[in-house]
Amino acid sequence: MGEVRRSNYRQPPTPEGLKKIEDGTLEHFDIEMFSNLNTEVLEEYLDEKNRVYGFERSRWEWKKVVLGLLIGMTFAMINQYVGLKIGLITGGAWYMAYLVGMALRWSPTTVNMVAGTATGADRTCTGFVFTYPAIFLLAYAAAGNPVTSSYLKPGGVGTFISKGDIPPLAIAYLAAILGGLLGIMYFIIFRRIWLVEDPLPMPGFQAAVKLMDITKDLSAGSSEEAKRSIRIVSLVGGGMAFFTFLRDFPAAENNHEDIFGTFEVKKIDGVDTPVWVPDDHIPLLDNLFHGDNYHRGEVMVSEDHDASRYTHLGYEFTGIQLAIGWFMKFRTAFLVSLGTLFTWYFVVPMAVHLHVPAYVPVIDGNLDAYDAGAWFAYGRIARVMAIGAILGGGFTGLLKMAPTFKTATKDIQALVTGGTAIRKDFTPGRGWYEWPVTHIPVMMGFVLIAMTIVFAANGFPVPQSLAFSVILIIVTFVLGAIAIKVAGEVGITPVSGTSFITLLLLVGVFSAMGTDSKTTAIMALFGTTIFGTAISLSSDVTYDFKVGLYCGTRPVHLMKGEMTGIVFGTLVAATFASIFSKGLVDNDISLAAPQAHAFATFTQIVMGGKVQWTIFILGICIGIFMELLTGMGTAFGLGMYLPIQVTLPFIVGGGLRDLWEKHILEPTAKREGWDERKKTMKLLETYMIATGLLVGEAVMGAVIAVYMITI
Repeated sequence: MGEVRRSNYRQPPTPEGLKKIEDGTLEHFDIEMFSNLNTEVLEEYLDEKNRVYGFERSRWEWKKVVLGLLIGMTFAMINQYVGLKIGLITGGAWYMAYLVGMALRWSPTTVNMVAGTATGADRTCTGFVFTYPAIFLLAYAAAGNPVTSSYLKPGGVGTFISKGDIPPLAIAYLAAILGGLLGIMYFIIFRRIWLVEDPLPMPGFQAAVKLMDITKDLSAGSSEEAKRSIRIVSLVGGGMAFFTFLRDFPAAENNHEDIFGTFEVKKIDGVDTPVWVPDDHIPLLDNLFHGDNYHRGEVMVSEDHDASRYTHLGYEFTGIQLAIGWFMKFRTAFLVSLGTLFTWYFVVPMAVHLHVPAYVPVIDGNLDAYDAGAWFAYGRIARVMAIGAILGGGFTGLLKMAPTFKTATKDIQALVTGGTAIRKDFTPGRGWYEWPVTHIPVMMGFVLIAMTIVFAANGFPVPQSLAFSVILIIVTFVLGAIAIKVAGEVGITPVSGTSFITLLLLVGVFSAMGTDSKTTAIMALFGTTIFGTAISLSSDVTYDFKVGLYCGTRPVHLMKGEMTGIVFGTLVAATFASIFSKGLVDNDISLAAPQAHAFATFTQIVMGGKVQWTIFILGICIGIFMELLTGMGTAFGLGMYLPIQVTLPFIVGGGLRDLWEKHILEPTAKREGWDERKKTMKLLETYMIATGLLVGEAVMGAVIAVYMITI
């Protein structure tokens, strides 16, 4: 008898679900489907069912897809601004496409395709938000500029890059398209591995499936159940949207002018001088409660408190993280937050207590963590360790799955070479079910040649251009797999953490090739921009595949929609990235750009050879240990990387669900003799509440973003 593979993800199937699967009578959106999510038995059953019936259920309609494309392109611009403003990207495109599809009573598979096209266009902005503006920050560094002056070397000397070194926008556009297409192509393999054979939990996907269920009821005319579901989502979503408005919309007079504002450069006696300019308006809650313990939706221990030298404690009032925590359940939420607790209540206090030094480019020297405080220790020491933990845990997790990868690659190799593998991507007489797996090696070869030509034709050295193309092909697969594993475990894609690894690798390779500092910095930051966009799109298409499996969409249609979104969305993302980045460095637009500043600083540290390798390697060891101990080392590493106010809502959401199930659901079900169907219906009601929290905050966030762009 063969050995049964163990899994950290699969859930036990219910007897009723197993019986219907064995009888072949389980249909999409049956109550037994919701009872058996992530059991593998259900996913394999639905995948085989979709291969037969998906050709009738899933139909490509260009008119509807174009509407999704327009939504995605709009949000590519919006999220470019929002990401630079606050360091986070909203999920508005996804929800907007769903709401439009529900209003027009489209079928679930059509909504799935349209939403995939929208998010494909929207997610192209990710690398351009996180990394691309760092090129401008370094290139426009100048004395007296409050945004860029911190990047000058001691004595007012410029950085590695000057204004004339920024490559044409066309390079960013073409390279990002190539990287994005490569990124989603790889995940034809991972769809089988992590969505069918060993399904990742991907907390939050339940909201999408439930919305699809509502869409199905609407399109089929089952209005009562749909109306009830919509009523719950709307009430909760409306309440969350109202709270988000109070928390984020600048509607109140600024009664904290010394805190809310920005520096602008003005001529005073003929000299460019930074001048503090208060904001005209601030959010209502900040107007009412801002002080030492509240700021922008976060309740926290005062920075003036004695403990703030050693650590930080804060809680962000956000419906999105609370809902994701509910979908995670307590164990997963705790493992993610355990990494955060480890950072803030062990690593940071120890770094401060032991006076650990960290390099600061602007002084070209080290600063003592005790003198600089907890946030410095977190940003310059703990985060370096966290990046190592993500890498260590991710590689260990991939090695543990080597047999599965080996089987998948053997099948692909056999198809390419004309071997004996049975083709699963094509159904004779009917057409393509999946995008052809034989396109993966073709795409790799095309990207290798095309990316090299794009960079070499614009003046970059040919050997470095070729090396860059080879590295991109490798890291998009390997680090992309790690990123998807994390996203599948915790619902957040670690774009920043894996992008820092890519930046480190590119600088190391280019330096070893004897490349000058200017070329190294430009190509490394450009490469990281492309990589960030590629893995964000990989995560997005994997999410679409997950939802599509449960509603019967053919994967080939989801790939087609994603590719359409990439080609057009990248043009919008690249164009507005240049516009907003120039506005940022000229101080014409008030943008915090936290991720871009982090990448600019990290580039200076890496280029100066000041990476703290001991801390980085220690992080790798932690990630390996936690992966072997819990099977979720990458999730732990991501927790180490995130601020505590972001992850604590996960624990609250997960803890509330466990308490609700233990003390309310189970006792009531036992007392009243509920069957499995009744219990699942009660659980689905909570999914609708969590969906309302997600939708309400995301949609209001998008509305606020549009307002901030237009004022």
